[in-house]
Amino acid sequence: MSAFVKFWGTRGSIPTPGHKTRRYGGNTSCVEVRIDDTLFVCDGGTGLRELGVDLENRTDRVTAHLFFSHTHWDHIQGFPFFLPAYSPSSELYV
Repeated sequence: MSAFVKFWGTRGSIPTPGHKTRRYGGNTSCVEVRIDDTLFVCDGGTGLRELGVDLENRTDRVTAHLFFSHTHWDHIQGFPFFLPAYSPSSELYV
């Protein structure tokens, strides 16, 4: 079994992009977890937009399980900008 974790966003209530947050990122909560060939996404903050762009560049077909810990704005605000949500070939389990 192989596992991979990448933090696409770790900030609190509002995104804080810029040179001061370059090292740790300025997006709000979003974590990509891969276990073998299965993709899990934990929270959909602004980091979800960048994850979506990366996924679109990696593959033609995205299958993902999205988990939202709660519906505060900083955990859902990236979803309208998540490109795989607009692709007919994507399978998203929310």
